[in-house]
Amino acid sequence: MADDEPLVLVGLQSMLKWNELDIEICSVVRNGQQLEEAIARFKPDLVISDIKMPVKTGLEVLQDCRNLYGKLPVFIILTSFEEFSFVKEAIKFQAIDYLVKLELTQQSLLASVKKALVLISEIKEVQQKTPFMTERSGMIPFQDKFFVRLFNGLIETPEAFAIQKTDLDLDFSFPAYAVCYCQIEGTQEQMSQDQQVNLYFSTTQMIRETVARYLTCYIVSLDMHHLAITFCLDKEQESHYTTIISQTLEKLVQVIFNYFSVRLSCCVGKKVLDAFNLSDSFYTARQLLSTTTKERPVIIYDQQKNQQETDQAFNLSQYKKKLTRAFEELDGPSLSLVIKEIADSLDQRTTSRIQAIDAASNILYMAISLIPDGQLLVEQIFSDEVQGYRSIYKMTTTDQCSLWLRKLGTGLNEQLLTRKQDYRAKVITKVQQYILANLDRKLQLSEVSSIFGFSQNYLSSLFSRYGGCSFVEYTTNAKINAAKEMMASGDYKIYEISEKLGFESSFYFSKVFKKVAGYSPREYVQHKPDQGSKK
Repeated sequence: MADDEPLVLVGLQSMLKWNELDIEICSVVRNGQQLEEAIARFKPDLVISDIKMPVKTGLEVLQDCRNLYGKLPVFIILTSFEEFSFVKEAIKFQAIDYLVKLELTQQSLLASVKKALVLISEIKEVQQKTPFMTERSGMIPFQDKFFVRLFNGLIETPEAFAIQKTDLDLDFSFPAYAVCYCQIEGTQEQMSQDQQVNLYFSTTQMIRETVARYLTCYIVSLDMHHLAITFCLDKEQESHYTTIISQTLEKLVQVIFNYFSVRLSCCVGKKVLDAFNLSDSFYTARQLLSTTTKERPVIIYDQQKNQQETDQAFNLSQYKKKLTRAFEELDGPSLSLVIKEIADSLDQRTTSRIQAIDAASNILYMAISLIPDGQLLVEQIFSDEVQGYRSIYKMTTTDQCSLWLRKLGTGLNEQLLTRKQDYRAKVITKVQQYILANLDRKLQLSEVSSIFGFSQNYLSSLFSRYGGCSFVEYTTNAKINAAKEMMASGDYKIYEISEKLGFESSFYFSKVFKKVAGYSPREYVQHKPDQGSKK
């Protein structure tokens, strides 16, 4: 806890029964420097800090912690009415909540602390169980890649969709869904790259928190100016979804402008009853963007009014198979070729500038999210342009969009050819991390290849080439090594180990163990290598 007012510190310590929340107060300090020293010494999960303090402000400490330690510790910020302008900065650096001192009550503090505890638990679970899911290619986390493929129809079958959404713990049990395509506009052009990144993630966090108060949703980053919100509608909401979504988005637009002085345009696509068909909603949402105005920033798809816009749009579905294979195999020449075909088609058709920008930007989203380090690669390709790859949004003719696409395709080909081996090795490393994080399950090649968006044959050949052994061999050896560690601890019986590692039976586990290790589990327990004597 940190505050330069002693009475506030006393009040915070006595306001809640911290031990009942399983929280130990490890330090109470009165300035920013002391707070930094306490954080370095005690490594707390939660910090409650005033904004204005001597030596160093709470915001400066928060910013330094994000740079040094990442997502932990979680910060709850205390503020006064006259300091409210600092709240924007606190949100930028991902403070989970801010509390006004004069309005602070036991109930509000408890609610904020419980919110923090939930977030802390989620962060630790991700860090411990699935480190591969927190890694980013550019800006897109592992789960978001699933949505990008889904939005673009790159998940080929309902069966593959079912496997992936189950493994990623995504709830698609709702009766209806609608995708909202959002564009962030404002002062980004005058900002440095780091400032743009901070603004984007701060805005996205505020969007997530605001929308979640009203509707269940998933939010996916597309690029530094765009994101997608998938609304999950229950039975009651479905009947009047246009009203509730419209009201939610109008509030959101105002909140974002008030906090960050940027404009948010929101377009909601057609409602779909099956999440596998979210590509239809995403597609129709994108076509509506050109119809938004400053006075009318929220548009919701109406079939009678908007059918013509979507009918005239440039549809990428005919290139779906080629795009899927090229991105899946990180095949630079094939990717360059299909992008050239799309650019040629834009030239040959009477495609409007808006539709051309939409088609090009959609290829951009796929490149950023589905290629390792995609954001960095795309930035390098357009590094000679003042606005970088974002110049696509400023194009004034279809021909300019076509040239931009060709440059993207050629650049991706060159980048992938030089980094192909490194990228494929990275893919196998992530697959191996996934296997190690899921040793308690019966893992099959078909399931894992689907999760990572590959065909079985391709992942199998990739694994043999860059993993040093086959998928089955790696999985089996990992399970047996884990079994040896569990036996060495002496905390588990053989049948318990068999169950925990996803084997069908103790008999089958023993059979596999002996085949791999050369001796049975019982013989291993009796003659553990590290002890050399019977237990």
